[in-house]
Amino acid sequence: MPKVTQAHRDARKQQILEAARAVFAERGFAQTSTSDIVARSGLSTGAVYSYYPSKHDLVLAVCDTAMESVFGDDAHQDLSGLLEKVRAGGPEHARLMAQVWGEAAVSPELAGRVRDQLAAQRAKVTDLVCGERAHRGLPDDPDPAGLANALLALLTGHSLRLAVGDASGAEAFLRAIRAIVEAPAPGESDG
Repeated sequence: MPKVTQAHRDARKQQILEAARAVFAERGFAQTSTSDIVARSGLSTGAVYSYYPSKHDLVLAVCDTAMESVFGDDAHQDLSGLLEKVRAGGPEHARLMAQVWGEAAVSPELAGRVRDQLAAQRAKVTDLVCGERAHRGLPDDPDPAGLANALLALLTGHSLRLAVGDASGAEAFLRAIRAIVEAPAPGESDG
């Protein structure tokens, strides 16, 4: 019997994750069975279980990859790029993220993973805010970490709107984010 390569195993694992992601986004975590994921993947039940022993393992893996997909690389160099990645994920990713937030609210294990991801996201967005403000010659006040928290909350809200099919106002949303980042500290004036 030929030996299965790591590349083959990685491809199968990704195939299963993509199938699970699609079905979870369509039906939600609670309404999706492992059989639904097996059917979507085109693999056997045994193959799916050999990579993910339970539906819970699949939920955790999908949640991790969904959270990482926007912030997991440095493809976006500025806030415009970050928003574009949120929008590029489309309604499917937004629906999946709504599922992640809902499940994290009732699963301590998932909540901990989400908090870890949020800490990493906060650090990346803080760096983006610092870069944007430095590029424009603005001071580090208001606090870049505080701005990053506010921006993450706004991006979460924007994603929830996308999840319910409301993609309107994306350009206005980006302008509002820019205005927040570029705002002077309280008490500063333009001249």
